[in-house]
Amino acid sequence: MDKNLLVKTFRNTALAAVYIFLVSQIMLNGQKMFGNSNSILGPFVILLLFSLSAAVVGGLVFGESAILFFDNKKAKGIQAAIYSVGWLGVYTIIGLFVLAIMK
Repeated sequence: MDKNLLVKTFRNTALAAVYIFLVSQIMLNGQKMFGNSNSILGPFVILLLFSLSAAVVGGLVFGESAILFFDNKKAKGIQAAIYSVGWLGVYTIIGLFVLAIMK
């Protein structure tokens, strides 16, 4: 087990989780923050936010894997991808556990 790679993937996926949380708060409180807008701009901005989120989270979760893979460190790249998905699974389980407790 490569501890350096484990720490890097933990850091990157933790940043992704924080980003996802912040975007979820914008979506949850959007009406309070921006009002009830029926303009054409609302759906456009939501799709922009969705596209930005896909790029940011994709880069944070799979960026290290892609860099390693294209540096001809294919085994480490695959290992990094597995670690990243594993960390996201851990965060998801923790989130579900917290939701169950708060019920």
